[in-house]
Amino acid sequence: MKRFDNVFIAALWLVFFGFMAGCSDEDSSGNSKDAHDPFGDGGLVFDIVGGGQNDLVINGDSLLSNEDADTGGEIADGETDGAILDVVEPDQDLEDTGVDAAQSGFEYPCEPGAIETCETACGTLGKHKCLKEWGPCIPPDELCDNCEDDNCDGEIDEGCLPNPECNPTVEPACAVPQIEIMPAKSVGTGEVLTLSAKNSSSPAGAIVKWAWTVQGPVGSTSMLMPSADVESPTFLVDVAGQYLFKLQVWDAVGNASCAPSLAVVSGTPVPPVTPAVGCSDGQREGFLDEAAYTHIAGCAGGWEKPGITPDSVVPTCDLKGGDDGPFGDGAGCSAADLCAQGWHICNGWAELALKSPTGCVGATPPDTKPKSLFFALRQDSENGSICGTKGDGFNDVFGCGNLGSGLAPDKNCGPLDRVLASTIPDKCGFNEAEPPLGPWQCIGGPGSDLKEGQTVTKKGCPKLSCTYDGVPLGSADKGGVLCCRD
Repeated sequence: MKRFDNVFIAALWLVFFGFMAGCSDEDSSGNSKDAHDPFGDGGLVFDIVGGGQNDLVINGDSLLSNEDADTGGEIADGETDGAILDVVEPDQDLEDTGVDAAQSGFEYPCEPGAIETCETACGTLGKHKCLKEWGPCIPPDELCDNCEDDNCDGEIDEGCLPNPECNPTVEPACAVPQIEIMPAKSVGTGEVLTLSAKNSSSPAGAIVKWAWTVQGPVGSTSMLMPSADVESPTFLVDVAGQYLFKLQVWDAVGNASCAPSLAVVSGTPVPPVTPAVGCSDGQREGFLDEAAYTHIAGCAGGWEKPGITPDSVVPTCDLKGGDDGPFGDGAGCSAADLCAQGWHICNGWAELALKSPTGCVGATPPDTKPKSLFFALRQDSENGSICGTKGDGFNDVFGCGNLGSGLAPDKNCGPLDRVLASTIPDKCGFNEAEPPLGPWQCIGGPGSDLKEGQTVTKKGCPKLSCTYDGVPLGSADKGGVLCCRD
């Protein structure tokens, strides 16, 4: 029995020394080895599910089983006998492996529940709280008398007692009127001033409304033309003395000027213009007062040459037209033959406003019968009886009187008050003006309803062939043209 014990103990020692020899850190050549690199060549040993003889060794680029490794043999890529490998690279990120972030030591950008100061959107100091990240910066309550918007609501010291330093009185926005006068602020009587408000301004935007007034010397009857509510009216200095002009303006948001702009013009006496009739036949039928209307006259008569608006309308019968002239019915004459030497057919509403201190008022004498006088001038228009500028077209015939359709302010025709306008070719558009009630004709074929100013004649009642209100009429009756001094 004792002998058996000695043998058993000896066997245990042999096993122990054999195991220690197999686990040596160095091989016979001195190379370091460990449990995962039994060959000491940098290879790794992995247990395959199933174990035993099929354990693999990664040795360089080869996969070896224990059996192959013992003999130095190789196996081809993928020959793992159905075993599954799960290889983890030494520097692989844990997130790529599906490892929970909390297990990898992940930290929030702030400590949940912490509260710190921060800068608000309006630059004051607020506070924000950390949940999983920092929440919004909450402004503080409004503080009084620091003249700041603490709570970022766009108001300063709201709910506080008034503080002039924090909330100064805001002056109302005022439009600023400014008057310009041409040609000068000292002119002779009979000269026409051009007033302008174009340099008026406002901090809130463009000027859109004007109101002019004028206080003249005793005896002045002139008016602002075409009206007192335009940006640039004109004014005739009719008597000597001082004229005080005032201007108020309004901007696009309704701000008015806080004070008017003032300008004074002195009218000095000049030798008066010699009164002249202005009509080629020596007799006026409109604007009868030659002393009051020294630069404009209404001249009656007929003409057979078409047109009044084009520049091509020039005298053709040696100024012998007019109802009291040699060719009263207008045979061989144009509209220009009704004006005297040194006078011409007035050019549009602007010249009428300059030459007549009363606009169309005064064109017809007080005792004139209704629908019996119309004095035409040159006025370009394209459509709709809207007065245009030079070159816009020859649509409609414009003028002053009591015959023809009335002109509304939206037609932009200044002081003009009458128009002959048709929507039918070969017609002037007003029954009492055309045969058999009057001599005005606008015959021009298709499309002539858009060019009456080019086709108009006054020859429709030869030899008193028309009748109106029981009175025989000839081509020289019912008006003529407005003549302006050159």
